[in-house]
Amino acid sequence: MGYLEIMFLAMLPLTELRGAIPIGIAMGLNPIGVYIVSVIGSTIVSIPLIFTFRHILNFFRNIDIFVPLVKKVDIKIESGMKRLKSISILGIMLFVGIPLPTTGTWTAAAIASILKMRIKTSLLGVLIGNMMSGIIVSLISFHII
Repeated sequence: MGYLEIMFLAMLPLTELRGAIPIGIAMGLNPIGVYIVSVIGSTIVSIPLIFTFRHILNFFRNIDIFVPLVKKVDIKIESGMKRLKSISILGIMLFVGIPLPTTGTWTAAAIASILKMRIKTSLLGVLIGNMMSGIIVSLISFHII
C-alpha cells in the first residue's frame, strides 16, 4: 500500500516526484521501488495534463478578453517554432530534470501545450526529465550530494 501512496503523491502538483521520493524513503520503503513508482506516477499524470491544458488554451482563444493576448503568444511561438522544435525535447528534459521549485511535470505539461509540442515528444521529455530529477532527489535524500 505504501508504494501506491507514493505514486499518488508523485501525481499531485504540490509534492510531485520531488516530494514523493523523500517521503517514501522516510517511510522505510525500498528506495529503488520508491524511485520507480514516483517516476511512473509523475509521468502518467502528464498525459491528461497536456490534453487539459490544450483545451484550456482553446477555451481562452474563444473569449474576447483574452483573444489579443493569445494572438500575441501564438505569433511569438510561430515565429520561433523552427528553433523551438529543434530544442523542445531537450528543453523539457532539462526543465523537469533539474529539481527546482515549479519546474515539474505540471509546469512542463503547460509549456508543452503552449508550444504545441507533439504528444510523444513532450511525454518522452517529461519521462527522461523525471528520471533525471528522481536520481538527483534520491541522491540528495541519502545525503550523497
